Amino acid sequence: MTRIVKPSKPRHDESRKQGRAAGAKDADTGPRDGAPKQEAWAFSRFGDSRKSARRPKTAGESFAKLAAGETLYGLHSVEAALANPKRRIRHAWLTENAAARLAPLLDARKIAATLALPADLDALTGPGAVHQGAVLQVEPLAQPGLDDFLDALGDAPATVVILDQVTDPHNVGAVLRSAAAFGIGALIVQDRHSPPLTAALAKSASGGLEHVPVIEVVNLARVLEKLKERDFLCIGFDSEGAQRFDAALAGGRRVAFVFGAEDKGLRRLVREGCDAIAALSAPGPIKSLNISNAAAIVFHARAQGQGDAK
Repeated sequence: MTRIVKPSKPRHDESRKQGRAAGAKDADTGPRDGAPKQEAWAFSRFGDSRKSARRPKTAGESFAKLAAGETLYGLHSVEAALANPKRRIRHAWLTENAAARLAPLLDARKIAATLALPADLDALTGPGAVHQGAVLQVEPLAQPGLDDFLDALGDAPATVVILDQVTDPHNVGAVLRSAAAFGIGALIVQDRHSPPLTAALAKSASGGLEHVPVIEVVNLARVLEKLKERDFLCIGFDSEGAQRFDAALAGGRRVAFVFGAEDKGLRRLVREGCDAIAALSAPGPIKSLNISNAAAIVFHARAQGQGDAK
């Protein structure tokens, strides 16, 4: 079981001791002689949760000095990262409830962790971030190049998704989440017009970033040519597409699904590089869907066509 260790409280200076009420307890500057050593993956506690006129450093101040990599937050993202042996993790900041839930994974990976208050984690993640009591300092995941990915496939059936200048990290994260749920092999994006793999994107992906490789390329039109050389059927999507997306399109042996930005759609060269431009059947008055919703529908149809839907 992971052992929780509370560091000793900081020493107050003599002038403060003289002004304290009689009987108040003094504190030490560090561990007392004979105190047990903290194991590498044991918990320490961030500061003192009690209000004090001389509070230790804020979580944000300490994190700014410690964080040299990148962060992940949110229980699903953190849990998936801890379970991914390819993800290098430097440290964890957790509330007590999150620490109890994640203790088996922390023990297995021997990850150092610091217990913190929700307000401390707010300082780590910034305003508006829904951290759910869990923050990791991590190294970026190594991502494959397109040629390496295709070579590793051999002759196996495969499905990939291509995003043409989709820049909203929440949309990209949601597409990754659906891709992981339905067994999509990779997400392909243009290097200059796609969001970085930040904590906000990973939170939206809900762990999908740990399961679906993200391949950055320079030119999507050339990627489509290369995929067709490897027997991929490349299907672009547009609400005004002449062909309705159906089981016949979804059930090919190798398929690449191509989605454009919601405001501009597919660019001309990308559209021309697709084998078909399809539209999802939408009998209601609104014919277009959010890209992440459209992708989920397409991925589900693909899974049914492959006999993988459960």
